[in-house]
Amino acid sequence: MERATTRVFRNDWSVLTPPELGAWTPRLTVSVVIAACGDQRRLDLVLAALAAQTYPDRLFEVVVVDDHSVPPLRLPLIRPRSCRIEPAPAAGWGGGHARAYGAHITSGEIICWLDPDMIVDPRHIEAHARWHHLHPECVTLGGVRFAASHPTDPADIAVLARTGRLAEVVPGEHGHEWVERLLASSDDLRDPDHLGFLTHIGSNVALRRSLYEAAGGLDPALTLGQDTEFGYRLWQAGAVFVPERQATGRHLGPATVTRARVPSLRFRADVLAAYMPHPRSHRDRSPNTAGAARVPLVRAVVDVAGARYEVVRACVDRLLNCAESDLTVTLVADWDGCAGQRAGTAGPRLELRLIQANYLGDPRVSFSTSRPRTGFPSPYLLDVPVTRGVGRDTVSRLIERADRARAGLTELACADRPDGPVLRLWRTRALVRALRVRAPGEDLARVISQVHGRCRVQGEVEDMVELPGLPVEQLQSPVWPRREPGSVAGRIPGPPRAGKRQARVGRGRASLTYWRLHRAVPFLRPPLRAVRACVRLLRPAAV
Repeated sequence: MERATTRVFRNDWSVLTPPELGAWTPRLTVSVVIAACGDQRRLDLVLAALAAQTYPDRLFEVVVVDDHSVPPLRLPLIRPRSCRIEPAPAAGWGGGHARAYGAHITSGEIICWLDPDMIVDPRHIEAHARWHHLHPECVTLGGVRFAASHPTDPADIAVLARTGRLAEVVPGEHGHEWVERLLASSDDLRDPDHLGFLTHIGSNVALRRSLYEAAGGLDPALTLGQDTEFGYRLWQAGAVFVPERQATGRHLGPATVTRARVPSLRFRADVLAAYMPHPRSHRDRSPNTAGAARVPLVRAVVDVAGARYEVVRACVDRLLNCAESDLTVTLVADWDGCAGQRAGTAGPRLELRLIQANYLGDPRVSFSTSRPRTGFPSPYLLDVPVTRGVGRDTVSRLIERADRARAGLTELACADRPDGPVLRLWRTRALVRALRVRAPGEDLARVISQVHGRCRVQGEVEDMVELPGLPVEQLQSPVWPRREPGSVAGRIPGPPRAGKRQARVGRGRASLTYWRLHRAVPFLRPPLRAVRACVRLLRPAAV
């Protein structure tokens, strides 16, 4: 996408100064995409309001994607100058499918989404587009109000829009409550946390087409929650979310759960959580989601070129068995050259073959010939030196520190060697934006500090272990207990100790029983003392 010239710190859009409405000259084309299924009467009202826009009619078009309406939708008499209806392909259905098709068949430099039952003011498109002329990373979020009553004649709507009395006659009662709460708690998204993307609602939003394509576009397979999932990907792509109060639309009719398109808790935990690791509470509610997630929370990268097989295995196994299980590991080396070389008994090629053979069947490990530039669509990219082995809670604490500081780059240095190799946790959102604004030859970490902040942490001795100096028998990674959903890093009880005297066998069995109950029922945490009492009573049967 286009190179951004203004460096926005995090999401502080106040550094951007858009022109006043009516006091500037537009130049970018706009495609207004409306996905509709039936309800011809309300669609006529929406098109009548769009016919009175102040944005030059030669620069915008309106495309209505007919999502298998029966009877098919038709164009009314009062409509914008460039307006057409396109039937959605028969291969799919739903709002996500229709919107994705509408973006595919249009060519405007700005894409503006509207619902088929939302009327807008005459300066609606102009209010959105002025931000996109200013900065290519903007995603403008128009307001939403629900109107209990409204005129039913398209001619009346057109007159009210041209005279500027539409907001007076159709004021709208209230909008989405959770969006208002997020805006109020984040100073209108000037200072949001990593969940700022939850304000993205597809019923009234606009963005540059280049940003739409950079984020991967709408997922046509999602029939519900596609707005939230696409907003998540836009957030990871470095978008600047801007609430535009002067682009408020009015939904025709009162608000209901169906009209608000709020996915149920079960849908968010079992479906959306596989696509987006945030909010983490959704994925924690479904214990099976983390292992089958399409998008992991962390994408760890280890450059294994020239490293011994035993050192690589110790490094990778510690990552795979740490408390933060929602991660994948990418091993970087010349794997193509390894495949084309004849087998030998020694040398770096043999080491690479041993590494590949060991992890080829692990779905959480992938192989790449070059380092990934970002972790997209994962929120974090973790650079791990192959000579360092992480502790059980190192990754979890690093993520918590990054979220607490809202840092774009969080570095963890060893306690024994502060000037040695460090763990680098890159926030994908900050990294993508830094790559977009960085000048040739400019230090990437310095740019990250300017667009999102930088944090350096002094680790403890157990946070990182220097692997090459350890004997071969000590390179075998310890098997730590996996972090269960809802548990807190650093508070996970340790596994039962082995090698103790026979008098403590009963206590060891009690600990094992406790861990089995804890894994089987994550939200049930019985007191360990009570479990040991049960084991003593049922000792003949507990083997």
